[in-house]
Amino acid sequence: MRKLLMTIALVLMASPAAAQLLITGVMDGPLSGGVPKVVELYACDDIADLSIYGLGCANNGGGTDGVEFTFPAVFVAAGTHLYCEDVDTGNPTAFFDYFGFDSDYDVGSAAGTNGDDAIELFLVSGVEPVVVDVVGDINVDGTGAPWEYLDGWTKRISGSGPDGDTFVITNWTFSGANALDGCITNDSCGSIFPLGGFTCDPAVATEKETWGSLKSLFR
Repeated sequence: MRKLLMTIALVLMASPAAAQLLITGVMDGPLSGGVPKVVELYACDDIADLSIYGLGCANNGGGTDGVEFTFPAVFVAAGTHLYCEDVDTGNPTAFFDYFGFDSDYDVGSAAGTNGDDAIELFLVSGVEPVVVDVVGDINVDGTGAPWEYLDGWTKRISGSGPDGDTFVITNWTFSGANALDGCITNDSCGSIFPLGGFTCDPAVATEKETWGSLKSLFR
């Protein structure tokens, strides 16, 4: 019985719907150098230790680049949006200049998208990292693809995801390529990146509660 329960628990841990964190937006900015390069994440539930998650950018359709950034061991409350940027671009103030507030994390190349690259969110607490959410196709150069966001952005539709390692294009809206050309701030842009505003699928919380119930059986 104990072995069966452990098997069920491991399946739940690996399932996308059990993820407490998901990708809700990505932006390839219009400022000089193509900045800010931004990944927006959202916590559907309290996360006791954010270091169980990592990010990676799959460049140019060449498949996964794996985990390029692991988050620090901090608590994140349910309902929190996290803003990640690639500061290694020669313009370290680009995020603040464009949005008027500071990002939460410099994740380096993990957010180094050129608007035609996929972003992967990993659960890294197991023996091998598991992809729990993705935007874009890691095996496709997005140039000219329906999901291209060069000098633009993409935003997850509320109530959708997380999607595991399979990109579900119908769960996203897109500005289209070059929608941000000429913009200098988000508020003054004709194509505003819609910060925040995401709400989770209740099934995410349901699976979290199920996992909590299963854990109690091992005490």
